[in-house]
Amino acid sequence: MRWEGDRIRGGYLVVSAVWAGLLVAGCNSEAKVIAGKEGSGSEAQSASEPRGVRYLASAISTSTTTATISDPTLDNMPAASVTVPSGWKMQGMMLTSPCTKVPAAVFRAYSPDGLMQMRSEPAGGWAWGSPVNRAARGCLPLQKQVTAAEFLEYYVGTLPGGVHVVGAIALPEDQRQAAAQRAARLNQLNAGNPITAGNTDSEDVAAVRVETVNGTFVIEERLRAGVSCQINNSAGSIWGSNCQAKVDILMAPKGQLDGLMRAADRSQLPQAKASNEWFQAKLKQQNDNWSAFGKKLRDLYIAEDRMFAERAQQFSQMMMQNHEANMQQQESEYQSQRANAAATMNARSTVASDWVDYALDQQTVAVGGGTAKVSSSYSQTWYNGSQWYQSNDPNSNPNGVLQGNWTLATPVHGNGQAR
Repeated sequence: MRWEGDRIRGGYLVVSAVWAGLLVAGCNSEAKVIAGKEGSGSEAQSASEPRGVRYLASAISTSTTTATISDPTLDNMPAASVTVPSGWKMQGMMLTSPCTKVPAAVFRAYSPDGLMQMRSEPAGGWAWGSPVNRAARGCLPLQKQVTAAEFLEYYVGTLPGGVHVVGAIALPEDQRQAAAQRAARLNQLNAGNPITAGNTDSEDVAAVRVETVNGTFVIEERLRAGVSCQINNSAGSIWGSNCQAKVDILMAPKGQLDGLMRAADRSQLPQAKASNEWFQAKLKQQNDNWSAFGKKLRDLYIAEDRMFAERAQQFSQMMMQNHEANMQQQESEYQSQRANAAATMNARSTVASDWVDYALDQQTVAVGGGTAKVSSSYSQTWYNGSQWYQSNDPNSNPNGVLQGNWTLATPVHGNGQAR
């Protein structure tokens, strides 16, 4: 359920800072040169380094709007409302984990310019301590209670394409308190029911910042996991213990994630709420295998089971390997993608800068640790620290003839890269 590839990349609005920077520098610079004789001259122009791409993102709306997710297995009955920033678009559906049987909204919301996204990923569950074989029902191959931070560590290891883990993100205190309050309410209910009196519920939240590469763009993401567990402390119980994990994601171009996090946390986004009417209808549907919607439900479960089985297999394969080695591989793939992206951008900027020099009848030369734009009418360019000397005579040398110590400049590409 990860919407990757050209649909995301195509949504980015970018402006080539290489073109803009070189055009401004070329049009505004008037480097004086000495054509075959000593003159007044001017100081060398400082080097212009290629700056890649710059993202122009619209401001995040402070108001919100509500979008609706319908359930196709219940004649498109409105199932959940999703609160997103005003002007954002949303795509989503309802999915039920085959392990926990708890339905939840899975969606992505994205800004009008496509630069920022909020996602809610499918829930994953696992169980242990029960004679019931839940592995065949799409449960993750975990056999113990884990913290949200530990789950994120495993989750990152399953992401394709290489990931650079920047580090943990401290979540606002109200989010941690809300998780603790939910667990406290569940434990109060457990204590008042003789069937669940031996159960202990817990909830935990954690987040981590990662970087991925999409084409030539570096994308920052906040992965936030909520893990809820029900531990059965009753000896001899056939139900065992279980956990469920839900991951939501904020995505933004590098440098803009912090602003998106502040806006999202301020309005408690992304936020999805299932309607009570739909929830009751879903429970009835699940308990009525002979209903008119039975075949639709079975088809949906088959598709869900296949998806979660693939996710479980990914987790299983990852856990069979040395985890540290796996994370090193993730980092290696990420760095390789960044290197390829940098090479691609550098090649583009090199061609662009050479065309700018050609259009302005100028050339770029390197001397004394910097670069300068000079006339393209000459093949030889010399510099003495304050003045330029140019000539088309390959044997010319102003040293000993003109005042100062002269150094022969080296022609380079318009962006300063060596030829």
